[in-house]
Amino acid sequence: MSGGEKQRVGIARAIATDPQFIVCDEPVSALDVSVQAAIVNLLADLRDRLDVAYLLISHDISVVAHLADRIAVMYRGRIVEVGRRDEVMAAPHHPYTEALLSAVPTIARTNHSRIRLPLEARRSAGFAGCVFAGRCPRRIGPICDTTEPLVRTPRPGHTIACHLPLGAMAPA
Repeated sequence: MSGGEKQRVGIARAIATDPQFIVCDEPVSALDVSVQAAIVNLLADLRDRLDVAYLLISHDISVVAHLADRIAVMYRGRIVEVGRRDEVMAAPHHPYTEALLSAVPTIARTNHSRIRLPLEARRSAGFAGCVFAGRCPRRIGPICDTTEPLVRTPRPGHTIACHLPLGAMAPA
């Protein structure tokens, strides 16, 4: 069987039990773009027809955006931004979300230019600062290395964990 056929069989096995909730862990990661689109469309159709909810785990934020109502962005096991899909995709606040969105191929870049993150140096297990500090292109100083950022809510339902001042987060 092809990769797409294997994914469809996996989806059919999950749907056969008439679930209310399905965890989809990298459902399209090993597939070419056209097959990815077919699988994402199938998942969307099943969601709507069967009233099933998904927890979609992916490194590809554009795939998540096609299926999700809300997006939680994680870095090294920590949630750094959570919000409604449209808010996160249009104006990300956390620098890691910005970097993820800049990696999405587009025909014409609008607000987001490509952000290339540096490799991160190995850190000790007891690191106390921001988990993204070693790669952050908007790092503001020693506070990023020594203090874990508080979770803030710029709008109801949208949270971010970053030391940047709220006004400096959303891209212009």
